[in-house]
Amino acid sequence: MLACLRKCAQTLPLIKIIANPLSASSPDIKQTFDYIIIGAGTAGCVLAARLSENPDNSVCLIEAGGPENHPYISIPAGVGAAIMNPKMGWGLNTVPQTALHNRQVPLPRGRVLGGSGSINGMAYYRGTAMDYDDWAQQGNPGWAYADLLPYFLRSEHNPEYQDSPYHNTDGPMGVSFIPKPNRLCKDFNSAMSDLGFQQCHDFNVAYPEGYGYRQGTIFNGKRVSTASAYLRPAMQRNNLTVMTETLTRRVLFNGKQVTGVEVSQGNEISQYQAVKEIIVSGGAYHSPHILLNSGVGDAKHLNEVGVPVIHDLPGVGRNLHDHPASFVAMDMNDSTSYALSWKALPRDIIQFLQYCFFRSGPMASNLFETNAYIRSLPNLDRPDMQIVFQPARRNIKPFPIPLGHGFAISVVCLYPKSRGKVLLANNDPLAAPVIDPELGTASEDIETLVRGLKLTREIFGKPAFTKYQARERMPGTAVMDDQALENYVRDTLATVHHPGSTCRMGNGAEDVVNHELKIHGLEGIRVVDASIYPRVPGANTNASVVAIAEKAADMILNIPAPEALIKLS
Repeated sequence: MLACLRKCAQTLPLIKIIANPLSASSPDIKQTFDYIIIGAGTAGCVLAARLSENPDNSVCLIEAGGPENHPYISIPAGVGAAIMNPKMGWGLNTVPQTALHNRQVPLPRGRVLGGSGSINGMAYYRGTAMDYDDWAQQGNPGWAYADLLPYFLRSEHNPEYQDSPYHNTDGPMGVSFIPKPNRLCKDFNSAMSDLGFQQCHDFNVAYPEGYGYRQGTIFNGKRVSTASAYLRPAMQRNNLTVMTETLTRRVLFNGKQVTGVEVSQGNEISQYQAVKEIIVSGGAYHSPHILLNSGVGDAKHLNEVGVPVIHDLPGVGRNLHDHPASFVAMDMNDSTSYALSWKALPRDIIQFLQYCFFRSGPMASNLFETNAYIRSLPNLDRPDMQIVFQPARRNIKPFPIPLGHGFAISVVCLYPKSRGKVLLANNDPLAAPVIDPELGTASEDIETLVRGLKLTREIFGKPAFTKYQARERMPGTAVMDDQALENYVRDTLATVHHPGSTCRMGNGAEDVVNHELKIHGLEGIRVVDASIYPRVPGANTNASVVAIAEKAADMILNIPAPEALIKLS
């Protein structure tokens, strides 16, 4: 089966990648670069491509994982297998969460070229303009929605909106609708309409709200990540070096000036120098982890774990938050849903061949084809809840393919109040970070999810769904009152993998970088990834991280910011 999938996936072009093992004395590898980028995730791939456009810049991109050549990555329907594959992830978990009955919650993060953008759900949603305007109003000039829109557009290749001021057809990242969504998605839209919600035809305008079909970073039947869209074309340049299977241990200093990095490649430890800048793009968990291992962070914590203090900066690793979610799962006998079952086997075989020969059909889908952004309370100024419809059965135990037939809704709290932290376990740079997001500690987060579960039952109670005579497996008909639903939420709450704010942008006591993404009090280093969010936007985060990296590249290269394209009232 896997061999067939490999044939279905497009063969990746051969490129020059320097992989483990790598000797520091190798004559083929230079020791000094203008720019060193730590992490070839969503942001790092964009930065490597943009900074290397000038042939006078020597750029080194360091990635702990390997190439993104597994078929689970390129085939959109392989998302469940990709996100669960230990060879492509860090295998992170939270510490036991006291507000979630002491459960440990998995935290999938990509350890591969493209980072989490190579294993994520491929949803393309920027969020409301108000989120970014809030960033600017909190003391971060140049980060309002009007400032970021040109960077959203620069990255996007979206021919399905030809004349919209909110879209572009010239960027590297392909974005599209799923051509033939599952019929259950039409039922979801019908049920939302019956409940009085408005339809949203484009979730990437300035103020999106309502229900409808959504786009993804899928093009010509394949996943689009910044590794495939930005990095792969740039790899032909002689001034760009990519080191895979190379773990960054720490950043090196001369006083407060950053000079280079120390890395592990197999059993060897090497050092590389940066003439101009180091850019940390390890993501919301690993960027603070790298800084803490380098002696940058809360001095008290660093002293406790035995790391020499280089720069006392208490905000490093603080203010962690992510979008929490819970769900309602339905089972049915009807075979309309996406599934692997004996009943659907002939159809599944045809759809498999359809993808192999034409890159179309359900295997070209991320399975999350329609959703809604709504206000769970009438007095809110923006949607605070995402309703994600899944036209497939939610498995009881983790398995990458839906088994049997059914459908589900995940309810996502877009503006959680709970805040946590990333810490060091000890002074070993190879030790995993200690991650405590303190999920569910703010009662408002749980209350939002309970409202969402009640709404989900209303949605599934509409004629569009009752015709299937589906059965509620979870939470189940015995879980009805608010207290029972709250207990269910605490038993099932997980994140939707949008962590941020652990190297927060701003000028406050717990902020780490300024509006140019330079670390307060240090020279020659910036952070560019989701960790700089002043607050995680109420949206899937891949699109905004790409825009952040595009903007950061302009700042690093001293390119004037483009003029705002739209004036919002």
